[in-house]
Amino acid sequence: MAALEQVFVLFLLIVVGYVIKKLKIITNDMNRDISNLVLYVTLPAFIITAMNFSFSPDVLIKSGKLVIISFCIYAFIISLSYMFCKILNLKNKTRDIFQYAMVFSNVGYMGYPVTKAVFGDLGVFYAAIYNLPFNILVWTFGIFLMTRLKRRENNHFVKGSKINLKLFINPGFVAVCIGFTLFLFSIKLPTPIFSTLRMLGGVTTPLSMLFIGSILADVKFSEIISDIKVYLLCMIRLLILPLLVLVILKILGFNDYLVVIPTIITAMPVAANAAIMASKYENDYKLASKAIFLSTMFSIITIPFIVMLIR
Repeated sequence: MAALEQVFVLFLLIVVGYVIKKLKIITNDMNRDISNLVLYVTLPAFIITAMNFSFSPDVLIKSGKLVIISFCIYAFIISLSYMFCKILNLKNKTRDIFQYAMVFSNVGYMGYPVTKAVFGDLGVFYAAIYNLPFNILVWTFGIFLMTRLKRRENNHFVKGSKINLKLFINPGFVAVCIGFTLFLFSIKLPTPIFSTLRMLGGVTTPLSMLFIGSILADVKFSEIISDIKVYLLCMIRLLILPLLVLVILKILGFNDYLVVIPTIITAMPVAANAAIMASKYENDYKLASKAIFLSTMFSIITIPFIVMLIR
């Protein structure tokens, strides 16, 4: 019930974002500003303060295991994405978007707030460690998927699709590196700095939920409910994949955060950047928007269900 209440709070914040966008209290320009504010300011502060623990060998060992588990799970899900697309007979841009949506979940705008709400700061610490491979794969395999059709049509790389190492140096990645360094050397931030970062990080969850609600307000509901393939995608993304991860990790003998974090992150809806990436690389951004909308809406029900299974 506690988990359900916490996720319901997040749902109400999404509703507020939806309503204020419909009432035109905020605009698309404001959406972009909120997104940048969360990505570049509040989320890094949120991660750094959540990782400001004293060094613990047990936490360090679990962190190393989580990184290995994360890479293995992403490899597993990537393999499954090819299989599901073949079973569903998906082609061209539809296949690109579906694979991207299956592999990449909303680890930033939903993953961290949910982890914080249910498991506290230590949960955020482990989630930040677990998400390190995401930052690598989204700019490698993610770009590969979004540009696959164009490369095949033009028989060369799409302009701007080459992998740039600078892409890995993003605010979230830098914040994890800073936070983990503070943890390794048991460095306690001065109270004024910690308090400032704590206050900034505190607005990450409400701003993220308002942002998601405002995005959903831009999608025409009538265009979504008629696309049965998106429903199948949501079932795979929100239920089948996290349940597979949960069962496999349990069978392998893992427990505690080594099961909780991978399962929760896998249970998140489609990554919010799916539509942005699709638009940038001339893929089907409308289908990506539908997937984000429906998976986020259904996750309000599925996330508490998954949390209750693992707690």
